[in-house]
Amino acid sequence: MAGSNEKTLQSYAARLAAYVDGTAPDVSGAVKDWIDALLADLPPSARLFELGAAFGRDAAYIRRRGFRIECADAVPGFVETLRARGLKARLFNVLTDDLPEIYDLIFANAVLLHFTGDEFALALAKLRCALAAGGRLAFSLKRGRGEEWSNAKIGAPRYFLHWEAEDLPPFLRAAGFASWEIACARENWLYVTARAP
Repeated sequence: MAGSNEKTLQSYAARLAAYVDGTAPDVSGAVKDWIDALLADLPPSARLFELGAAFGRDAAYIRRRGFRIECADAVPGFVETLRARGLKARLFNVLTDDLPEIYDLIFANAVLLHFTGDEFALALAKLRCALAAGGRLAFSLKRGRGEEWSNAKIGAPRYFLHWEAEDLPPFLRAAGFASWEIACARENWLYVTARAP
């Protein structure tokens, strides 16, 4: 699937408004519970980074909880939207760019599911290196098997690689994570929290 990430990003850039319109505007349900659990034991001074923050829904909720969070997205239009909402944001592609700092929590909701297996492994390794000792990477994936291109939600092709919980430990171990939790929540979603040594 050479070039799949570039094509997916092009689709997001072209259909940004469709993505915003098709996404729930507020954090609720399983996503809210997941975020709340991630924040529960973090001090207010914790360093947080959201990868693929899109229009900032999750970051805005985290900020309302009293945390400072740095946002990043690989789509320029999303970065402009984030900044317009008063969020600290940068243009960033984890596959090609280096993370700027060390963080206590890196959050990536429905982002890594757009990567091929090799890209996923690369991203995990880079994100692990950007975590403080004991820091956590939290990300979500769609359950299932195989890969697909889908025009759903935004009317333009996006690449997806589906996962089952048992597929993930070899990748997490190879990236250097010390421990992890994998939960099934919402229909067909996996929520992963991986901790650095």
